Amino acid sequence: MKTVVVARAGNLSVGDHLLEMRSWLTERDIEPRELTMLHVIGFRVVFRAVFDKEGEADLFVRHFG
Repeated sequence: MKTVVVARAGNLSVGDHLLEMRSWLTERDIEPRELTMLHVIGFRVVFRAVFDKEGEADLFVRHFG
């Protein structure tokens, strides 16, 4: 299991960010154990995702990190 934290630009709503991330994950048949918003810092939205497979976490970070 691997937990990752990514920060995204605040130009979208939290819901829009989550929709984008969930759509990307679904297209790759990846199901995170957890995907949640942690907090907003300045103009960045910070998310935490937990994956069963380390490789899936690494792919997620490469795309969204």
